[in-house]
Amino acid sequence: MKTTRGKKILGGRYKIVREIARGGFGITYLAEDTQASNSPCVIKKLDPQNADIETAKILFKREANALFHLLQQNQQIPKYFDYFEEEESYYLVQEYIEGKSLQNLLDNKWPRDRVITFIREILEILRYLHRINIIHRDVKPSNIMLRKEDSKFVLIDFGAVKQLDPRYPSPQQQLYTTQTMIGTPGYAPREQLAGKPGYNSDIYGLGMTAIQLLTGIHPKHLRRDIQDQIIWSDEFNVDHLLASILTKMVDSNPDERYQYVDEIFRDLEQITVVNEHINYNDFTTNTEIESSQLSEFTARPYESGSLFKLWYLLIALGAAGIILIVIELINPFIRPLYYLHQGDTFLNLRQPEKANNEFQKVTDIQPYSAEGWRGRGDALLSSGRLLGALGYYEKALNIQPNYIKALNNKGKVLSKLGRYQEALDAHEKVLRQNENDVDAWSGKGVAYFGLGKKKEAKDAFEKMKQIRPDIPYAWQEIGFAIEIVEGPNAAKPYFEEALGAFEAFLKQHPQDPIAWTDQGFILQKLIRPQDALVSYQKALDVDKNFYEALIGKGNILSGENPQEALLAFNRASEIRPDAYQPWYGRGVLLTQRFQKHEEALQSLDKAIAKKNDFSPAWLSKGIALSELKRYNEALAALDKAKELQPKDKYVWANRGDVLQSLGKKAEAQESYNKAVELGFPRDQLPKN
Repeated sequence: MKTTRGKKILGGRYKIVREIARGGFGITYLAEDTQASNSPCVIKKLDPQNADIETAKILFKREANALFHLLQQNQQIPKYFDYFEEEESYYLVQEYIEGKSLQNLLDNKWPRDRVITFIREILEILRYLHRINIIHRDVKPSNIMLRKEDSKFVLIDFGAVKQLDPRYPSPQQQLYTTQTMIGTPGYAPREQLAGKPGYNSDIYGLGMTAIQLLTGIHPKHLRRDIQDQIIWSDEFNVDHLLASILTKMVDSNPDERYQYVDEIFRDLEQITVVNEHINYNDFTTNTEIESSQLSEFTARPYESGSLFKLWYLLIALGAAGIILIVIELINPFIRPLYYLHQGDTFLNLRQPEKANNEFQKVTDIQPYSAEGWRGRGDALLSSGRLLGALGYYEKALNIQPNYIKALNNKGKVLSKLGRYQEALDAHEKVLRQNENDVDAWSGKGVAYFGLGKKKEAKDAFEKMKQIRPDIPYAWQEIGFAIEIVEGPNAAKPYFEEALGAFEAFLKQHPQDPIAWTDQGFILQKLIRPQDALVSYQKALDVDKNFYEALIGKGNILSGENPQEALLAFNRASEIRPDAYQPWYGRGVLLTQRFQKHEEALQSLDKAIAKKNDFSPAWLSKGIALSELKRYNEALAALDKAKELQPKDKYVWANRGDVLQSLGKKAEAQESYNKAVELGFPRDQLPKN
């Protein structure tokens, strides 16, 4: 460590100005970056008092990597600039926030509207953090700044050891949560102080902070009734709806508390806020606006009789007319935002048809909306319509050439189409903009695998793992892609990575039917059908009509319990009558297990009508027609399957059987030979 005029220099560039704080995890300094015009920054030194230093080092380095990337993307969290080791100590460097701590703004009670605005801003930050599996665990006034630059609230005091990484088993997490208490009494709920924090532990801290701003009472002095609920005194002047929201935020029972921030946003939408703007300068002298001023202003028109009432009514009607005109004028700008939100919501719910309808509304109103075309591409990609998706991504990129999401998804489509060099180029373009983009590294690895460059592929996957080890969907996509190129054995390690990430994710999100369903699919890939069935059932316990779980359940039960499988496919077809999968599954069952070939053909024809290029449906149709001795029709169906999937050994084998039945022995033998060439067992073919 160097010194300059008596001041320490860390990492060869950071000059320590003074110590800011000291706690159980280490020391925080104010410093100057000598390589950036002496700009101020904050340095946190990891110095765990009650933890194994080697384990601390591993977690600190891994999470520093993640935080450096992830926390750059939210403007109300201090940016992480650097990580380094020096003299067996470990340091994080982050942005310095100029402003005022809420701890210093508690002298006066805040008005209701200002508190609601504060809650909404911090909820947005928490929503971002929770989506990337980070729990702050110390939300309180001293860890929230009012930034001077833009009057925005900033959540501070992030240490790497405070990220909850679900991939690590509880004993390692316990190292930090039970041996060293994390959280501040009064602001931290009981389960957090007991070492078992959840996402709603942060909600509790925010609720307590908001109550203190509103009432001026420290959490330790709040009164609770025998059910341990907050007692709201009349002197607080808090309306019933806000009081009920805050009460639920700080419920001592985590099961009764809000589970996710989106639930709070929904309830807050019912509250009208007169003035949401917060001005930094408002806090220089007095933090409370006299609410009586507003009530006096609105009361005066009524004090001088009916004339004032008439004028007030005319003004109100005029204002309403102006509002309606403004709404009509801005409607074309607001509606696309709503449709985009709806489209992304349907995508998240795995309803691509509905999503595509919403995104199409966007492009109808705004033909030059890159987001609208990207959304339409995502919907088609989700439906397996690759060429259509590629066309829409091209449209989005013609409008916005550096659109990262469109570039990454274009790369995914190109890899699925076997155009690996083009896919690689798309992902490289993303990485030139953001070298830590997880999707780009994942896609780059898949493209390298397709190009036969296994070392480069594994290096790309390792880079992805360093940045975000806990994204199950990324590992799932990698597994699918490698399975196509290299086969199931090569894909197995990546499916196992996906499974580990899903298991960890579901511990934190046990009510997520999509994750349970995807985990079931991964278990099927790992040839664990009974475990997969359990996972699908977990999804259906959350949502009995969850379409993809019904399909998965039907596929698993087709062998051992065909009647239950048929019920699952029937229900899935009722939920999504326009989807091809349930009709296909139903058709296969009817012909293979129930010998109801005519009924099977009806189902298979419906599947083909909905997805004409789905080779397995044509194969199953050929088998059903063959069972009915309609050999010419069967051959036509199998030839279509062969055209769509020329490397399917089962198509060639069944085609040989049909040709044999038609008396075309030479052609049948050619078809059998092709089946054997593709891996079909010769001893399972008819003998000449």
